[in-house]
Amino acid sequence: MKISALLVNYHTTPLLTGAVTSLREQQGINGLEIIVVDNSESDNEYARLRAALPSIVQTVQNQRNTGFAAACNTALAHASGEAVLLLNPDARLRPGALAHLVTTLFASLRTAAVGPLTFWDDEERFALPPSTFPSRSDYLRRAVSRLHPHLGARYAQAFRHKALQLWTARAPVQVEALSGGHVLLKRTAIDKAGGLFDERFFMYWEDSDLMQRLHHAGYRLFVAPRAHAIHHYDHHPGKDALMSQGWPIYRAKHLKGRLSTRLAEFIERHAAPGLPTPPELQPIAGEAIHIPVPTALQSAWLLEVSPAPDLVPAMGCIGQGLHAEIPAKCWQRFTGGRYFIRLGSATLHNAPQTCWSWLN
Repeated sequence: MKISALLVNYHTTPLLTGAVTSLREQQGINGLEIIVVDNSESDNEYARLRAALPSIVQTVQNQRNTGFAAACNTALAHASGEAVLLLNPDARLRPGALAHLVTTLFASLRTAAVGPLTFWDDEERFALPPSTFPSRSDYLRRAVSRLHPHLGARYAQAFRHKALQLWTARAPVQVEALSGGHVLLKRTAIDKAGGLFDERFFMYWEDSDLMQRLHHAGYRLFVAPRAHAIHHYDHHPGKDALMSQGWPIYRAKHLKGRLSTRLAEFIERHAAPGLPTPPELQPIAGEAIHIPVPTALQSAWLLEVSPAPDLVPAMGCIGQGLHAEIPAKCWQRFTGGRYFIRLGSATLHNAPQTCWSWLN
């Protein structure tokens, strides 16, 4: 079976070469083709990219930055695989991950896409949250959660429960969405859903749109927890700006004209946030954050980190012992805003206990 791996470069050659290396080191995979599209608008950057990559990797130089969605479509036009892997430059597949993804993807005709269990750090302590997209029902539930702290707490707890189920799973888990930064898709499912990405999305929301279309085409999506990946995700205000640019396109395409959407938008305009802002924690610049764990939690705790005050979504670290820690190299990836920490029980039926925030 042939697999086509598609990557997009925008002045990220050192990172991207690491992602390519992780692909070339996958075992049990025959016929892997790797295609990189360069969006850097720089002949010098493209020359560095070409010199850093092995000759087996196909490269395409765009004369302008067409955006992530369009660049992926360009790469797909050069691809010949029965399965298509999308991988961000700052992501890495762990050994054996691709074989597990392929097995899960082709175990059922109804499966369109499979993602790995993805971690924030190389030590695989902090797992990234389940991917979501605002379906009509969830968009309304999210808005209603702003009406009262009790509703906000219930919404946040439901997401936390879903995240814990994913992070502790041993068998493939059906999910509502997958990240376009690390996902394996059937080529036939892409075609049936109307193509890979809608190029009106420059960056962000294009994968949410694809997941919606795959659902509408009758497909299912899974995370294969035996397949591990690392994604050194960072967050800064510039990403929020890009996300806000794509949201009106997504809303018009999937939510516009619905009574539930109009109600949700009315609530968003008039309601305050459903949960109060937690007290502020003052970290020491350049150092890890150490949090003492109450005795009742020391056998199994969950530490979460998020840019959202209700911690939807959040990275999660399950551990035990007297202290929980956020390594400096992790929390320094959050810049230019207020971020939130929560410590609680790692069992599914117990609510979190303590929450803090900090400015970074």
